Amino acid sequence: MTHLDDTIPPISWREMEAILATMATTETKRLMIRHLVEGTRKQAHFLTPGGVMTELFYIASAMLDAKFSPSTSDTGGSEASSSFSASQP
Repeated sequence: MTHLDDTIPPISWREMEAILATMATTETKRLMIRHLVEGTRKQAHFLTPGGVMTELFYIASAMLDAKFSPSTSDTGGSEASSSFSASQP
């Protein structure tokens, strides 16, 4: 049995998207959030809970990384969600 203090509060994908959007340091990064979260949501069925959290932490890290400055063309539709994988080197 898991104690309440041993778990994190439940959060919806929409809430996670909003949190990550507040972390984005540029408008271009904010535009990417929807695609990145959607890609993670689609992968979630194939990942452990820890794996999902890892992917979300990778997205958060990218949003806060001052050296990461994607161009506007990187935010285009399904290309952004399918070509990005935070777990790749």
